[in-house]
Amino acid sequence: MTKEELEAKVAKQKDIIRIANDKIYSDVKEYIKGLLYKVGDKVSCSRCDVCWISSIVPKRGYTVYTGEIEVRINPAKKDGTRSNREFVLWSMEINSIKKID
Repeated sequence: MTKEELEAKVAKQKDIIRIANDKIYSDVKEYIKGLLYKVGDKVSCSRCDVCWISSIVPKRGYTVYTGEIEVRINPAKKDGTRSNREFVLWSMEINSIKKID
């Protein structure tokens, strides 16, 4: 095998990985669209009684998407208003999210 043949094989495999990664990203974005809660919603979870969702994005490893979501929240202050602090929820905490009116 020559260097050029090796480079061609590696380029082909990298392209396959890139296409698979793009597919994972689009599938997770589609899943996010179907969630019962959206960015800006007032919710409750196992970490905070009252909080607001600040972002929901596909979770990334070092260079690839993992197929999971990353949810960031702003907890409520003592007076019940939205704080500027932001927490990233763990997967078990994401499963406990319930929308509040």
